[in-house]
Amino acid sequence: MRFLTKILDFLATICVVLLFLKFAIHTANGIFNWHLQWYFLEDIPYMAIILFVLIFVFAIPSEMIKDKSDK
Repeated sequence: MRFLTKILDFLATICVVLLFLKFAIHTANGIFNWHLQWYFLEDIPYMAIILFVLIFVFAIPSEMIKDKSDK
């Protein structure tokens, strides 16, 4: 179970980092006109919503497993 929670936490962290980078790039483009692009994730529609949902999909089961193992 400990290995599973580590994997779920890692996946949730990756989603948080990708979501932060998406908005950081969007903000930098708006403020500085740098025209930065996401070459590998640019064409996926609704990417922010997908990442936001995946954060909860990975984080909530991980916390539930941790709470169950603590009891």
